[in-house]
Amino acid sequence: MTPDYSMMQQLLSTTLPEATPAALHGLVAGLLSSGAPDIDEEDIATLMQTQLPPVVGQLVAMLITSTRDQLQESDFSFQLLLPQDDAALVERIQALGHWCESYTAGFAAGFMQAETALGSEGREALTDIAQLASLSDEIDDDLDDEENDYMELVEYVRMAAIALFQQLAAADADANAGDEAAAFMAPDDEDHLLH
Repeated sequence: MTPDYSMMQQLLSTTLPEATPAALHGLVAGLLSSGAPDIDEEDIATLMQTQLPPVVGQLVAMLITSTRDQLQESDFSFQLLLPQDDAALVERIQALGHWCESYTAGFAAGFMQAETALGSEGREALTDIAQLASLSDEIDDDLDDEENDYMELVEYVRMAAIALFQQLAAADADANAGDEAAAFMAPDDEDHLLH
């Protein structure tokens, strides 16, 4: 279960004020989507270049588990951790920008595969997410028409994160299957001595 945004924001404001729930979740989701092997709260602390207070470390561990579980679900249940719909649109747009910025940073830090594993669609999705990081700088005063645009952007980013996670998980599984096949096909010393 994903933590509640406002409760998480209250906790972070008193224990780690430089972090936002959206940015923290984006960082976790980016690392997981990159195909990074098992990550933990220490990896997040390293990327944030800070020591996590114990209560935040527990929160991050829970966030990693819930985010991984959601990304692995076949029903596309993964959701971005953003303010609720009753929050001001400006606040939600800023949070989406922070989420995208942190997602990009997490993805870049964890991506260790060949660039071809991304494919052209994956590269395009990452570029789009990176461009959305500047959303908070481009907020207009006329927000009436932007509610629908915001919802469409959230859905696009959500589906892009799921697609990247699934694509790189499949590429990783194919690479591991190839390694296992190569190990199976390689002659061992005993077999070599018999010929």
